[in-house]
Amino acid sequence: MRIKAYGLVEFTKSGYVKTQAVVLTLTVVLLIFALLWQPTGMWAANPVFGFLEWWVLLVLIAEVAETAIMLLKFKEKEAALR
Repeated sequence: MRIKAYGLVEFTKSGYVKTQAVVLTLTVVLLIFALLWQPTGMWAANPVFGFLEWWVLLVLIAEVAETAIMLLKFKEKEAALR
């Protein structure tokens, strides 16, 4: 059973879970980096770097929401096939 993500890429459930595990792990690592790193010098004035931890947290929340929605789609399709 396959489901298209964003209407572009077909995933099996195991392939999707593995991909999301990598993406979520990298996002958490980036969040830890953003929390530990404080920009100095010219980087401190840039709002992208000044609020990096908030941007990464926003991406993490979006990824968790997307994962939940896709897993629900897999569950619905599995139920429909039974």
